[in-house]
Amino acid sequence: MKRIFNLAVALCMTLTAINSSAQKTAYGYTMYPASSPAMISFDINNPSATTTMGNYAKAEPRSGATVKSKLYMMGVDDDFNTWFYSMDMSTGASETIKKLGDVSVPMDMAYDYSTEVMYSISNSETDDGVSALSTINLETGEFTTIKTNLGMMFRAIAIDARGQMYLLDRNGVLYKANKSNGSTQAIGSTGVELASWFGFNSMEFDRETGDLYLAAWTKAEQSMLYKVDVATGEATQLGAIASGTHTIALSIPYEPSDGSAPERVSNVTLVPDSNGALSAVLSWTNPVNDYNGNALNGTITIEVTNATTGEKAIIEGCQPGQTMQRTIHVSEAGMYAMSITAVNPAGASLEQRAEAWIGHDVPAAPSNALATLSYTELLVNDLSWDAPTAGAHGGYIDMASLKYDIVRTNDNKVIAQDLTSTSHSDVELLDNLTRYNYQIIAKNADGVGEAAQTNDLVNGPAVDCPFISPFNSWEESGQYWTVLDANGDGYPFVWYNDYMNMFGQGYDKGYYIYQTNESFYANDFIVSPPINFTEGHEYKITATVSNDDIAGYREESFRFFNLAGYSLEGAVPLGNEAFTVKHPGEFRDYSFTFKVEDDGNGRENETFPSFIALCCNSHYDMGMLLVSKIAIEDLTAAVKIGDVNNDGSVDIADVTQLIAAVLNSTPLDHAVADMNGDETLDIADVTLLISIILQH
Repeated sequence: MKRIFNLAVALCMTLTAINSSAQKTAYGYTMYPASSPAMISFDINNPSATTTMGNYAKAEPRSGATVKSKLYMMGVDDDFNTWFYSMDMSTGASETIKKLGDVSVPMDMAYDYSTEVMYSISNSETDDGVSALSTINLETGEFTTIKTNLGMMFRAIAIDARGQMYLLDRNGVLYKANKSNGSTQAIGSTGVELASWFGFNSMEFDRETGDLYLAAWTKAEQSMLYKVDVATGEATQLGAIASGTHTIALSIPYEPSDGSAPERVSNVTLVPDSNGALSAVLSWTNPVNDYNGNALNGTITIEVTNATTGEKAIIEGCQPGQTMQRTIHVSEAGMYAMSITAVNPAGASLEQRAEAWIGHDVPAAPSNALATLSYTELLVNDLSWDAPTAGAHGGYIDMASLKYDIVRTNDNKVIAQDLTSTSHSDVELLDNLTRYNYQIIAKNADGVGEAAQTNDLVNGPAVDCPFISPFNSWEESGQYWTVLDANGDGYPFVWYNDYMNMFGQGYDKGYYIYQTNESFYANDFIVSPPINFTEGHEYKITATVSNDDIAGYREESFRFFNLAGYSLEGAVPLGNEAFTVKHPGEFRDYSFTFKVEDDGNGRENETFPSFIALCCNSHYDMGMLLVSKIAIEDLTAAVKIGDVNNDGSVDIADVTQLIAAVLNSTPLDHAVADMNGDETLDIADVTLLISIILQH
């Protein structure tokens, strides 16, 4: 890559060496004992000797980071509400910023002095077993997600004085991270074994010396302080913090600049050429005041650094308040970060950065990737998406060469390549009921871009009644139900196996669980796969449900619905009232009987596929509704099919005769004996007949 600037006369600055072993006060927050967590201070070289500074009574601490001399914290209360608060590191006094409610608590936080932004890592809301990277608004506590899936689980975060981010994973490996897009690069192992449970840890830089420190909750369940080499990842143990008490929010106060040094430059932009040429325009406005708020006297020097390559340009004799720009030329496409610092005799300002992809980019992922049932034929999945308008890195893309590949991820089958349209139908479905998922991969002449993942879609031959879904396992029945978050509150039904075994149902028990939002009435559905219904027949649907409120004063409610597919368009409630559930820990059956009327079209007694749904409509201050089984039975066909001996009733004699037929291979009337429609007489037919008798 060629040089971007012709370097001017170098700016000479005399730096005073700082003894890294000198006494320095660090801070942290002890999580335990839970009855009295507190902010502590200690000498960084003697972490066991601590002084208690203060505490915050409304929440138990989980993570935090300092901005100059103020410690910002996240904690949770007894109702699992997250609180955002701050503490004065000189007095220990606390101040509530905002009660955030039911949001994920960060695993760790770090402040970037170069951009004045607070960052956090937390468990991803969309993917299991990985972390998400976000920023936090210090006035409101609002999270803005940068990347929902960092590819692994991280336990700590730190940012040095120049804005370089570092992450520590659950295995104790140190990574360098790009704070704008979440990409990571491994440095090396610290050798520290972190605890596998409740893994709150914290990293912090001494920004004056550049040293990185780690407060680790170790496998031995002790908080230990380490000094970490950012070049190799190797960690050196300094001692136990507060005699090993679990400590988070490791903090070392930092004042980033002399008060007479210039404020940072403003209005920094890096605008790539709109047609994808290998150039960009860097613009900024020089400061007019120093950090004390006084007007700058005389000219200032501007230092422009290519943070990607490390090359610098020194521009002397610049006027305060002057708007400036430079054209950047590069030799190849890529992501370029530019840093600008204002300097006077008192020192340098904090840097300002701008980052952009210069040159041609590969496509970003298509948006609004959707998989839906075909409205004309059941065994067809219709796919649609919107074309990307920018590159995977935010750069220019060649739209004329844009194409798509489609991969069916549930069986890794490539179903289309080099598509130019933004829709496609998968007509080669499997011959059994299947949960489908697709990747839509964008590409162009510059390379393969990002992929969009569609929603899951259940499709296949419609199942016959009786249809029973005991949610004992995901594979057996859980995967064939579709979740709809109709009120859009982000609290949908979720399938769990062995919900903590809290109801004594055994370790193989599964449930669909709805956790009620604290602000919205529930309007959330689980929808069956396609089921065959016959006009003129009477059906009974039964749900086995419970609620989890041990106190017993909260009640849940739900209704059955008939749907035409996996959407609420044309949804019809079954019955006039909802069922009320108020028996914590006890599962009971709730049933509704309905008749499928002849619609007057087609032949008489026509069979057609349709969908049954269970909708939770509980009040918003309720707890959880748990569904352990749903069964749908054709009452009209039950006697006709179950009456094996043709005596006009379904009884034990039918079971006896069917068992004899199975054991002796005695031929029987196929329509009468083959209960499950698999073209054979077997024990499954006997089991179904017994279930019909018991249900009657």
